[in-house]
Amino acid sequence: MGENVMERKLPEVSLKKLLGGLSPVVAVLIAFAVAGLVVLASGGNPLEAYRALAKGALGSWVGVKNTIRYTLPILLAFSFSICNRCGYFNIGQEGQMYFAALGIAFVPQVIPNAPLWVQAVVMVAAGALFGGLISLLPAVFKFLFGVNEVVIAILMNYIILLLTDYLLNNGPIAKADTTVPMSVNLAPSLNTTLILIAVVAIIIAYALCIRGTVPGYELRMIGHNPKFAKACGVKTIRIVLVVALLGGVFSGLTAAGEVMGVYHKVYNNFAVDMGFNGMTAALIGKDSTLGIIFGSLILGALQSGAVTLSVETSVQAEMVQVVKGFVMLFATINILFSFVIPVYLLTRTRKFKKAYDAHVKKSSDFEKKDEDKKQ
Repeated sequence: MGENVMERKLPEVSLKKLLGGLSPVVAVLIAFAVAGLVVLASGGNPLEAYRALAKGALGSWVGVKNTIRYTLPILLAFSFSICNRCGYFNIGQEGQMYFAALGIAFVPQVIPNAPLWVQAVVMVAAGALFGGLISLLPAVFKFLFGVNEVVIAILMNYIILLLTDYLLNNGPIAKADTTVPMSVNLAPSLNTTLILIAVVAIIIAYALCIRGTVPGYELRMIGHNPKFAKACGVKTIRIVLVVALLGGVFSGLTAAGEVMGVYHKVYNNFAVDMGFNGMTAALIGKDSTLGIIFGSLILGALQSGAVTLSVETSVQAEMVQVVKGFVMLFATINILFSFVIPVYLLTRTRKFKKAYDAHVKKSSDFEKKDEDKKQ
């Protein structure tokens, strides 16, 4: 009977893991369902809207390439996730991208006579450096002065955006004779295929380090219980500072990919909503590598299909933002762990207790009969 009781318990663990893995998918499906109700209430056809989205994102080779292109800023999701793993809330990705882009744009001014490949390498390094350094400031303020990192990040985003506007209008990197604030053209460029290979390599290295190294284990320990981690000798402040730096480096590398691989110049609004998308992808994925990839692909497909949505249906492309908002909402709620799993475990616990009580009663009856026979 003891073996039967253990057999009853094993499926609970496996099903819990299965439901946990399905949680991002369920969050996305619920978000699409609720957004579909919004489309229906506004006089549109949700099925037609989603068909147009799918067609725009995956219905042609151009659509697939656009989906991949909008998925490439996936490093922003890892920028948020790696910080979130240790309890540090990094929402300064957009400010970090703009600051990194300014550093990138200044490189050709500093070394104008260097070969283009040298300029390209230095520009990527400058993006990573500027993004990492500016990302450190909220963490430093948090540990030195006890200021919440979210407040500092929001203020810094605003300040950096104003600084970007000013330098793109008046600074040495500003392009003359244009009504749109932008930098001069940046000759060094990055190939999209090269960017894709680099992103995949970084993600693989990230996954291996998080799961297979001591610093990765210490990082996860801090996220689960910082007091216990500190009691075990883990240098929590140092690790959080390093993580904040890495988060900024990811943002800076994303800026390098956008500025050097897509626009070939710096615009004052090239990173709008990219930080929000990265945060949403990380929340969908629950900080797991595969989950973040799934979330980024979903958001990339939505962005890619937005134009087809507005062209082929009466639904405006802004509906994509509504879907993203619902996705973030339900991903944050984590509906499976909040409702489904607790109910399931409660039910299974009662069944387990009932089976155990029956086993104890049967054992007691057997022992009583055995004693009666001896007497």
